[in-house]
Amino acid sequence: MKRAFRSTLLSTLLVSSMIALSACGGNAQNNSASSPDSGSASPSAGASASASEGGASDGKPVVIRHTMYDTEFTSEMVAEFEKTHPNIKVELVSADYNKLMAMMAAGNGPDIIRTNTNELPGYVLKGMALDLTENFNSSSVFHTDDFYPVVNNFRYDVTTGAQGTGPLYGFPKDWSPDFTIYYNKKMFEAAGIPVPSATDAMTWKEIVELGKKLTVANGKKVSQYGLVYFNGSTAANQDLMNLQLLQQGGSMFSSDFSSADLTTPQVKDLLNFWVDAAKSGVGPSPLHQETDWGGQLFVDNKAAMIIAGYWFSGFLKTNELTKDRLADFGVAPAPMAEGGKRISPTAFGTGAVIYKNSKHPKEAWEVFEWFFGGKPAEDRAKEGYGLPGTKTLAAMLPQTTEFDKLNYDFIQNELQYTEGTLPYSPFLNYQAVNSVFEKYFTPVYFDKDTVDGAAQKMTEELNTLIAEGKDLISPE
Repeated sequence: MKRAFRSTLLSTLLVSSMIALSACGGNAQNNSASSPDSGSASPSAGASASASEGGASDGKPVVIRHTMYDTEFTSEMVAEFEKTHPNIKVELVSADYNKLMAMMAAGNGPDIIRTNTNELPGYVLKGMALDLTENFNSSSVFHTDDFYPVVNNFRYDVTTGAQGTGPLYGFPKDWSPDFTIYYNKKMFEAAGIPVPSATDAMTWKEIVELGKKLTVANGKKVSQYGLVYFNGSTAANQDLMNLQLLQQGGSMFSSDFSSADLTTPQVKDLLNFWVDAAKSGVGPSPLHQETDWGGQLFVDNKAAMIIAGYWFSGFLKTNELTKDRLADFGVAPAPMAEGGKRISPTAFGTGAVIYKNSKHPKEAWEVFEWFFGGKPAEDRAKEGYGLPGTKTLAAMLPQTTEFDKLNYDFIQNELQYTEGTLPYSPFLNYQAVNSVFEKYFTPVYFDKDTVDGAAQKMTEELNTLIAEGKDLISPE
């Protein structure tokens, strides 16, 4: 996909050409969230100045630099903004995480920094994010009583280490309940299996068992998977396990995220669950490797169900392989843990923060407020490639076609369960955690190690990385 699409991961695809999406326009493989925290910025947190302060004093236009993708904040948008704000020039800064950290260390950070919800705590702890609470409270564009609970993912309390409470540092451009199930009706029909409910959630065990019935294999070669995940394997990974643990009221981390423990019975039960799923061939895994991401397998009719988000409906509407057969697809709620709470959160809601040390916080806020709450936000909502952060904008989601109505009605019900934040540690690099799982847990699938042995190794490695991450934020 060539244009700005929906939230988080799809944008990541277009720019980084990685594997799945967090959504905003792309169809290559993503590795979703960019590394939230291995870096070397200032350890102070909070705001040094209100975004209402600052401004040019020499009469020249102020330059506000941002790291949004050019498919999100287009040149046309820039021209439109500058036409009504002649005192401000808007410039794109292309910066991956390492480049961004280097810019911060040099005191040359961009004014508006693109971030995913799982990155927010790390940015706050590094002193990169400006406290925008008062700006939102006094804004004529934003109204806090209109916010969806997902906005709380941009809150962080440095005292308690809790994400979801405390000052508000940013806002989502778009987001999705990223563990929704999209399915191919014809594959269900061919297997003689009723399609799932659009309102009642299955358990994780039920969805995997259903996926097994939809899996087609010739010996060890799988020609049709029953269940794929848009951001990785249908196997043990931090995204799926973080959600399952959240639904169970647990975590692989301590309450302050200063340590990890994957050796608890609760975590090991989940690890065993995903080993069994991988060995069944229900989806791609180290035992059944694929070069294509889950969305491509789905549109190629090689997968009956995919765990994705509302943004995936936009993907299907624009993909050449599916746009003319949208009646083939249905949608079902995110799975829930047996005996647990039904929670269907975002995984990588995409938004931005304002740099704490911006030389022009007032003008940065003008750009931020317009992009996240003005006409660009309205246009994004009308396109329907992701969910907006407010109820008012959500009323603008497309409802014209039968497929649009299906997804709109579905999301109205699913929004009841979206409150909740996946427990990613602010001291850990997202990709580093993926590497730990790959390094130590892959042998388990091949019976070269046990769940107990791998859990112990992963715990030790993660705790070493956490200690290193804490030192980078607060050196002794």
